[in-house]
Amino acid sequence: MRRCRRPWVSGLSFMTAALVSLLVGDHLSAQTPAPTPPLSSPPLSSTHRETDPYEQAPTLFSGPNGDVLRVSYRANREAGSGAVIVATPSSGSALRTLVEIDPREAGITAGTPDLAVGPAGELRVAYQWWRKDPTTKQIRLALSDDGGKTWTQPTTAVDSSNKGFQPKIGWGRAKNLAVVWSDERRPAPGRRVWDIYARHSPDGGQTWEPEQLLSRFPQHAITDAYFRPELLSDNQNRFWVVWVGIRSGRSRLFLSRSTDGGRTWADPLELSGQSQSVFGQRLVGSGDRLLVVWMDKRTGHDRIFAVTSTDGGLTWTSPSRVDHLPTELVTDAVLPAVVMTPEGEALVAWHDGRNGRDDIFVTRSVDGGRTWEGEDLRLDMDEAGTGVSRFASLARAKDGKIAVAWEDDRAGYEGVYLRVRGTGAKPQWGPEILVEPAGPKKAARTPVVLWGKDGSVYLTWEVWNYAAGPMSISKRLDGRAMVVDKK
Repeated sequence: MRRCRRPWVSGLSFMTAALVSLLVGDHLSAQTPAPTPPLSSPPLSSTHRETDPYEQAPTLFSGPNGDVLRVSYRANREAGSGAVIVATPSSGSALRTLVEIDPREAGITAGTPDLAVGPAGELRVAYQWWRKDPTTKQIRLALSDDGGKTWTQPTTAVDSSNKGFQPKIGWGRAKNLAVVWSDERRPAPGRRVWDIYARHSPDGGQTWEPEQLLSRFPQHAITDAYFRPELLSDNQNRFWVVWVGIRSGRSRLFLSRSTDGGRTWADPLELSGQSQSVFGQRLVGSGDRLLVVWMDKRTGHDRIFAVTSTDGGLTWTSPSRVDHLPTELVTDAVLPAVVMTPEGEALVAWHDGRNGRDDIFVTRSVDGGRTWEGEDLRLDMDEAGTGVSRFASLARAKDGKIAVAWEDDRAGYEGVYLRVRGTGAKPQWGPEILVEPAGPKKAARTPVVLWGKDGSVYLTWEVWNYAAGPMSISKRLDGRAMVVDKK
């Protein structure tokens, strides 16, 4: 059964079995469940604690040599603390923990992690180090120069304010590293306001140049605030960061860019036009082509909008509508996911309730997001508007295949479903694949998908266990690797 929550609130869960191989053949038709997967591997002792079974929704990254890395947050509710876990598939179906960033002190949490991979297999994890009392929020880094075999965890903060949060990290050419974050150091008596800061390292995070304020404007109203940065690197000399800004009571998107490896940044450029309340922005790029998509309430309800650039972010188009929901329809288009190919094809997936209950939709652009196809394609293949299908995750393989995964409660509790679009002049979406069925009083929630170097689709998700009642939910992580039809 659906348990309501706001789309940006993640559950907590602990790491158990992870990636299990599964073959899906041509014989599968729409709505035909995939073969029953093998049993999950035993829990990993390095991350599993029976008295503390909570780990927050993970993210997947392509690591050194194309390996898949999973980064997640584990909460120790009893101690009021938490840790960041970085793991990778090992032999068989097990996950091997590469590092556990755990302050191991009551009231201190390491969380909200992001990961960057260097050209020689270096790994850097930026995270928020947070003390409850006295309140201290720092941006810190964990470093590995050998693909995750060994790590150092400096206690020196990247920020100088002790008020930093929401870190994002990107790797440029050679050893150039950039970290951006939200920061509440600006004085505002009686209020909490935020700005966007950045810092550049020329040597992979060993030393740092002075901080830079990115949300710099000629003047601020006392209510102006800037937060939720998203960072993109071309792995050379260019970085772009998009964030939400509230100016004069209106929510907008701003972008700043660097063309010298993160050493200096251009003044903010407003992207979202006559926006009202923006959320869930996504930034992708290929070469000089960039695309930003987001949710926006300018029509009264959330719709999906986009802007695109063909000159590396110097100039941008005016915002265009991505979805095709009627303006007057009382429903929201929620949480876009986006991919873009080197040729400029872009796909955006989201969920909305145009048919009664939420379904997953996707639409396509062939010109990098300047224009969009005339209708939205529904991807979940049960009867429209019956099951609740939400939280789409998109990923593109190097050979051009596209995977989309989502959660779906058509069987009572949520399960995880997958569809894959093939390649060719007129690529088609394949059959709907049931990756993880709903269990007795168990739900599989908020899946994340990524293609591995071997052509497998890697998925991970939260497992919510309601056996002890709706007020005592235990949560863990699970996942699989799947081989899909090569066509």
